[in-house]
Formats: sequence, C-alpha cells, structure tokens
Amino acid sequence: MSKYKHAKDALVQAVEAAGRDGCTREDLLLAMLVTCVAEYRVAAGAEAAAAALRYELGELDGSIDTQFIRSR
Repeated sequence: MSKYKHAKDALVQAVEAAGRDGCTREDLLLAMLVTCVAEYRVAAGAEAAAAALRYELGELDGSIDTQFIRSR
C-alpha cells in the first residue's frame, strides 16, 4: 500500500470518528492539517516543512501541477 493510500485511509477514519463526536469534516481536516504541519516540522525541520507547504500551496493557485507529478 502506498503512503498516500495510508494517509487517505487515516483521514477517512478520522473524519468518520470526529463526525460521531459532533465535529464537522472541515473542523477535523483543519485540526489534522495543523497537527500534521507541526509533526512534519519536528520530523523534517522547519525549512523542509515550509518548502513542502509552499510546494503544496502551488497546487491551490494552479502554479504547480501535482496531479501527475509528485516529487515525494
């Protein structure tokens, strides 16, 4: 199983569990985003975390096509 499949499965499980506790999907995803950024910073360092976030933010504004190209 790929790392992206593991991540997606974890998100699905967390969204379902949070929903049972009355949390919205949006609130849970934001909490996971914040938690993941903090954990990635600990694991890879602040510079790597900032670079990864800049790269992923490029997808939001369309400046980077990560649908077919994934460097990590």
